[in-house]
Amino acid sequence: MAAGLAAPLVIAAGGGLVSAFFYLSVTFGGFGTLILGYLAPLPLFLAGLWLGTSAVLLAGLVGAAAVMAGTSGSTLVSLAYLVTGAAPAILVVRQSLLARTSGDGTLEWYPPGRVLMGLIGMGVAAILAAVILTFDQPGGLEGVVRRTLARVAEPLFRAQGQTAPDPDELWMAAALPGLVAISWVTMTIVNAALAQGVLMRFGRNKRPPMRLAELELPQWLVPLFLAAVLGASLLPEGLGFLAVNLALILAVPFAFAGLSVVHVVARSRSARTPILVGFYLVLFLFGWPILLLVGLGMIEQWIGLRRRFTRAAPGQEDE
Repeated sequence: MAAGLAAPLVIAAGGGLVSAFFYLSVTFGGFGTLILGYLAPLPLFLAGLWLGTSAVLLAGLVGAAAVMAGTSGSTLVSLAYLVTGAAPAILVVRQSLLARTSGDGTLEWYPPGRVLMGLIGMGVAAILAAVILTFDQPGGLEGVVRRTLARVAEPLFRAQGQTAPDPDELWMAAALPGLVAISWVTMTIVNAALAQGVLMRFGRNKRPPMRLAELELPQWLVPLFLAAVLGASLLPEGLGFLAVNLALILAVPFAFAGLSVVHVVARSRSARTPILVGFYLVLFLFGWPILLLVGLGMIEQWIGLRRRFTRAAPGQEDE
């Protein structure tokens, strides 16, 4: 019995240590270490999606302790690891492994759309928390972001013999919190999908794969997103800044819904793989097709494009 419990504990603790190493590797510098930093949640997801919520919770705590030890007791860095890496992994694993028995005796797993909305909720909460914590600063969160960007950009401009821009001229500052939240949500999803794929390869997954074709978003998301977009256009200064960043994070579910339409359409074609490869290449090379995905996702919410394109075809694409 003790030996049976020891193996999961060792795996979970080991996952936490590897995750902490990945997280701290960015301090070494170099592009390769940056990739490892992005993969910091991967060992947590491997432990959780294999062994359950208790395992990812233990892995997250071990990882946080290791990060603190590796930074000479820095509580701030350890807290950042918990918030950006461990907490979303724990949330996703817990929700993903929820299931209930239906009337015909089959298991109904927690819908992928609700898992995604849980992450979006964390992103919104993080932006609101940042707004509250910087409320007493000049210019609020936007002012803090602009001044921070100006300090980071100043050495770069000086190295090129140019004058550093005024903080008010940094256009990216108006959308930076939302862009950071989008990056965080995306990398969390990528790490979860990678972990699930690895576990499926070795037959260690607890739940079946999540399918993009099964992604369903709540109906209230459309008016909430449109209200944020309208607020970004009409509200002044601080409130407009908040609305812009909320609109950005709320656009993410629609982008995934649009992506699900692309997968359903490609699935019904004989050249499915070339279509998807070509689409993702254009997406990553140019970026602007994301706007089309958001619009496609909103249309999907209104009229159900996937039902119109669905045809009898073998297999489905994993999320």
